Amino acid sequence: MASRLVNVRLDEERTRKTRALRARGVALSDVVREAIDERYATLRAAGSGPDAAAIVRRILERYPDPSRMPRRRYDVHDPQAARAAIRRKLRRTRT
Repeated sequence: MASRLVNVRLDEERTRKTRALRARGVALSDVVREAIDERYATLRAAGSGPDAAAIVRRILERYPDPSRMPRRRYDVHDPQAARAAIRRKLRRTRT
């Protein structure tokens, strides 16, 4: 397995802690690898994809419907009503 060297800047407090760990025989590379693995597992458990509802909410906040736009004649949250409205619209544009 090929490995890469990673340099990390530490403040005085963390430098003191690393010295204490090394004095007790702890390999810092193992500590870093374990921390990376734990953080990665946490990210994977949190979910694999972005929050679609939040994305749509941000889009609608950024690009709201114009105030002069007429209200829809159907409930957009009712799948059957939306399907019927879409079919009516498609029928009108084809003819």
